[in-house]
Amino acid sequence: MNVIKNYLGKGAGILKDVKTYWKKPPEGKYMTFREIMAYSVGGFGAYSVFTMAQALLLSTTNVIIGNTIGIQPMHMYVMYLISVITNIPLTMVRANMVDNVKYKEGKYRPYLLRMGIPTIAISLLFVFTPYGRIGYLGSCILIFIYNFGLQFFYNFFYDAYENLIHVLSPNSQERTNVTAIKSVIYSLSPTITNFVTPLIANKVADGNMYDLRVYQWLYPFIAVIGVSLIILVYARTEEKIVIAKTHPMKIKFMDALREVAKNKYFWIISLAGWLGFLETCTYVVLQWLYNYAHLCTPEQYAFVTLIRGTAYTWGMVLAPFAVKKWGKKKVLIATNLVNIFFLALVYPMMGSIWTVLICMYFNSIADSFILVLNPAIQADIRDYQHYKSGERIDGMFGAVAMIGSFITMATSSVLPAVYEKYGIFSGNGYENMYDVLYDVDVLYKLVGVLVILSAVGAALNLIPYFFYDLTETKQKAIIKILQIRAMFEDYGNGVLTDGDMRSAMTVIRDAKKAVADGTADVAALKKRKAPKQEIRAAVRRNEDCEIANAVLGELERFSTPAGQDKLARARRVAETGIEGVEKTDAGVLAAATALPSDTHQDRLIRKEAIADARLALRCKKAAAKYYPDGIREFDEARLTDLYETEKSLQEQKAALLKQKADKREIADLSAKLREAAAAIKALQEEYQHYLESTKVLHEAKKYVAQADNYARFGELDDMYQSANDTAAEE
Repeated sequence: MNVIKNYLGKGAGILKDVKTYWKKPPEGKYMTFREIMAYSVGGFGAYSVFTMAQALLLSTTNVIIGNTIGIQPMHMYVMYLISVITNIPLTMVRANMVDNVKYKEGKYRPYLLRMGIPTIAISLLFVFTPYGRIGYLGSCILIFIYNFGLQFFYNFFYDAYENLIHVLSPNSQERTNVTAIKSVIYSLSPTITNFVTPLIANKVADGNMYDLRVYQWLYPFIAVIGVSLIILVYARTEEKIVIAKTHPMKIKFMDALREVAKNKYFWIISLAGWLGFLETCTYVVLQWLYNYAHLCTPEQYAFVTLIRGTAYTWGMVLAPFAVKKWGKKKVLIATNLVNIFFLALVYPMMGSIWTVLICMYFNSIADSFILVLNPAIQADIRDYQHYKSGERIDGMFGAVAMIGSFITMATSSVLPAVYEKYGIFSGNGYENMYDVLYDVDVLYKLVGVLVILSAVGAALNLIPYFFYDLTETKQKAIIKILQIRAMFEDYGNGVLTDGDMRSAMTVIRDAKKAVADGTADVAALKKRKAPKQEIRAAVRRNEDCEIANAVLGELERFSTPAGQDKLARARRVAETGIEGVEKTDAGVLAAATALPSDTHQDRLIRKEAIADARLALRCKKAAAKYYPDGIREFDEARLTDLYETEKSLQEQKAALLKQKADKREIADLSAKLREAAAAIKALQEEYQHYLESTKVLHEAKKYVAQADNYARFGELDDMYQSANDTAAEE
């Protein structure tokens, strides 16, 4: 009875919290319950569209393109290669848009509808095209065209929804919790889709899941649900980035590329994905055992997919608690080990679809953890990137990740080769090349190979995670440091609000107190078997102390030998100005490389000097290319005036269209708009050349300004104390 009362009490407490924090976030958090539910419930619609589009993307294992439309595996592979190559420039366009195109809605929200609706439209065209009437070559051409559209719109839409959580909250644990809630809800979408697909197939195609009519019935329903719920996400979420109000949000493409390429955590996570390319080989096993080995009825198979779908809920629910207790790294390693074990166990049990289901069920539980962990890790990596580079870079991660496309192109040839070795190729004597799998001996041999390959892929995927050390404590410290940097930048620019000042100064005061209190001896507490509550408090105290040391280290970064050396160099560059950029000594890099590297501080000084020297030489080279007669100062007011002119013309044209004015008058305005757009484009190009040629000067001035702002800490401390005294009096 007490247990029941306890659970009822907890339930009542949750309901009370939902009511209290429906429109305002709890203390220390950033998201309201309304926002959490909008993002999570909207995920059902987003993932409905994902499920639809993913089923149509070119790959070496696509069953709709291969089994249904009948495109040969090697032809699919060639089309896939071309598709990947053409997607590279599209990815760069997407990256540049996310990082540099400004919308009042934020970085990602604007693209939910702008990219989601075209994704749905292309998917519907894909399944309603009468491929039988246009021949094999015509089918290949149309499939490629559709995929070209999906590569841009679907990938952009997918990134917009998935990456939105990165900017909804800077709190890593909150992001993990929300991702778990979202995952539980959105997982219903593929689960329901997989459940109804064999039932629809049984009604309209005699149980053949590879008949196009199945998708012609299914996809219109998905389209309606998808659009409705995507609108919910767009309307009820708000992006939050810890950055100074006056910080420019524009970053040059190559600069962003260079910065992301230096992010070690990005490479660790990317490498895990590239090494684990074989892990997905078993995705088709259950479907093949049903469709070709007839190990169960359509109704039973619908039940199989439903049961397997429920497995994902476990990881989604348990992941936040596991992360909170053990951290992301340990959870990643543990779940991957479980994954390897149950993948390997499929091999001796594949004679029954029910024993395979048991193995795949536990495999799916392990897999489901990564659905929560991956977005949380990706968000942490971007916070780290912001901390290291000083710029909020998001879109460029996708562009740098395209390097993996070349690896994927090579590794993707493995599966078609395996399929061909076991008889799946054109001219194998069957009307549909996949019909060879109705031969049970062929089917089981191929499934066995796929299981082994998948287990090997999972083992390879595990290795890089041992090198991941971006702990939850480090991420918390990073967010606090970004908050402090934003405070100093806004203070220097005269736009610091009282609330932001008090929040950041509280972080600093708390850090000083935590360092003064010192750390606790957790090992001694465990040795004398102290109460768990006391041990947990000691662990939290040590974590606070670690964060505090990082925060206070940030305040002193311009006072260290490395900081002083870089500041002196920055002041020299700022003082010499444009003339100094043009006269950069060709031997500056050799001089920096020759600096001593005996101590840790020596190595930091040398590293910064080399980076600055390389930047100076790049600027000198760009200046010689774009300004052979000397760098001309760029007048930003010219660009601002053109923007205002363009905006005015657009408003005039909109008014004329609304009034249904004379067509000639509208045409004249359209011509002026084209002229303004051409002038803006030309001036933007000139501005980019100027920035590329003088980046070392701008970076030096920015560093000097940061140091000067940090030197005014005493003023901020006085303001904070005065604000506290005023609040106490009131």
